Amino acid sequence: MNYRNIILPVALLLLLSGGSSCTLQPKDLALEKDNIKDAYWVLMSLEGQEVQPLNDTRTAYIRLEENENDVDGFTGCNKISGSYSLDDTRLQLSQLRTTRMACPGMEEENKLMDVLGRVNNYKLSGDLLTLFEGDKAVATFMTGNPEMMRKQVEDRLHIEITE
Repeated sequence: MNYRNIILPVALLLLLSGGSSCTLQPKDLALEKDNIKDAYWVLMSLEGQEVQPLNDTRTAYIRLEENENDVDGFTGCNKISGSYSLDDTRLQLSQLRTTRMACPGMEEENKLMDVLGRVNNYKLSGDLLTLFEGDKAVATFMTGNPEMMRKQVEDRLHIEITE
């Protein structure tokens, strides 16, 4: 009896059946909701006012890097960089700086940078991140599937343009 004829098909079958359980799966956002790090947080409101993305600009966002305590992002015009410290619900953004491109709507960018510099705590509720200065909510961000978020922003723009 030739063991090679038996072992090879059995090994191949085991490899194929075992390999399917090792397939990489996309991250389940529900499991990530308790962590604000390494997510793209898209700006939804600033000091109680819904953010209105300008035509021909991308939506503002921030991202807290997990391993380096760096914050990066985008204002809608310029790139943001800096540092952060995080402890329970305390969040402090520091050494914030931007690139220096001039764009329409610089007031909104300046306001965002001012607000981010005043943040001292946060609250996470599902896919919403609210930043606070003391007990006053100063900015709200949303995270999730980038395609779904882009669609929500595009839908918001389309509704505003057609009204």
